[in-house]
Amino acid sequence: MNIRVKGKQVLTGEIHPSGSKNSAVALIPASLMFDKEVVFENIPDITDVQRLVAILQKLGSKIDWDKEKKLLRLDNSKVTLTELKAEDIGHMRGTSLLWGPMLARFKSVSFKDLPGGCTLGFRTLEPHFEAFRELGVIIKYADCAVEMDAKNAKSAEIWLSEMSPTATENIIMLAVALPGKTKIVGAASEPQVQDLCLFYQKCGAKISGIGSSILEIEGGSPLTPVPHKLFSDHYEIATFIALAAATGGALKVYDAMPDLMKNINSVFAKFGVNIKYDGTTAILEKGTKVVINEDKDRGLLTIKAQPWPALPVDSLPLFIPLALAADKGQVMFHNWMYDAGLFWTSELLKLGANIVMCDPHRVVITAGNKLHGATIEAPYIIRAVVALVMVAMISEGESTIINAETLYRGHPDFSEKLRSLSGLVEEIK
Repeated sequence: MNIRVKGKQVLTGEIHPSGSKNSAVALIPASLMFDKEVVFENIPDITDVQRLVAILQKLGSKIDWDKEKKLLRLDNSKVTLTELKAEDIGHMRGTSLLWGPMLARFKSVSFKDLPGGCTLGFRTLEPHFEAFRELGVIIKYADCAVEMDAKNAKSAEIWLSEMSPTATENIIMLAVALPGKTKIVGAASEPQVQDLCLFYQKCGAKISGIGSSILEIEGGSPLTPVPHKLFSDHYEIATFIALAAATGGALKVYDAMPDLMKNINSVFAKFGVNIKYDGTTAILEKGTKVVINEDKDRGLLTIKAQPWPALPVDSLPLFIPLALAADKGQVMFHNWMYDAGLFWTSELLKLGANIVMCDPHRVVITAGNKLHGATIEAPYIIRAVVALVMVAMISEGESTIINAETLYRGHPDFSEKLRSLSGLVEEIK
């Protein structure tokens, strides 16, 4: 799918953000822990969710998904351990989150192919394996296949080698089933991890330290599924604020999770974009002028993604168009995590952007160039595609973004939401 975008747009209006994509890809596998019906509210209709639903149906789940009401019912009472193959997993790294609940319920896992994901460079699954081993899981893998045996798994204290949300979630899902106390030191604390913990708490699990880097889980308690509403997607909230700000528009975002947005909003403020709140509604006033506020100590403004609660690495691309929307100044963007996370920025050169790639992890953007429409190619990185759309919107003329379907891994009804804000976009299928 390609997207045609008109330039020099001003986005104005209001939106209700989708349910969290990252919460959904953790909570749907978490339902495998139960042999009774599990109900999730605020489920986003995105390709990653569609793929997980298809996988669970192959395993024997009975699923009723009311997409209009965003309600998902899963009956896993007759699930069996079926070997998953490459065509089942696709390029979705989130399928690794099936490991924890499968080990908890079936005591074993067999994948013919290891999960993939965005084209962000080398993303090791070793933190998952290291943590599972510390719980006594026996792991054999070779040639992109993995087998795990948790028959002798037991609770333990684990020090994660990386603050990985998916590794943290996998250990949580296994640990709630293991009698005794599991302590996770260096746990990721992202919203989706909190959402998963809150769901298990509601179901009867004893988890302390939610939202911190140390989680303690008293496992082995009986769990009873309780309906759970997913968090709003903080990435989508930031996405539409950035879109409206870059184009000089006005926006209201309902259910905007203000308690989770503090550090993201502080980065917006570095570009002169100040977000106000009326209860849980985020408000961007019309006519906000994007500026680059230089760092008082260093001069050059540096935007660096770091582990939560700092700026999430997946949000970093959203601020690159803001730098290009300013009249003057320079910004260095630092993606410390992924060694190919910024290569896509070379496509912005076709639009006239002034960008220098310093190394695989850093680029410097210089504002002030006149931007013009062009045909550009989307990478397999959700927020990078959003950033391309944003830059096309502030450029002169018309742009076409090729192979943009990656958007729908994270943003349901993306084009429709843009059009509701008077956005001039057209999908070409």
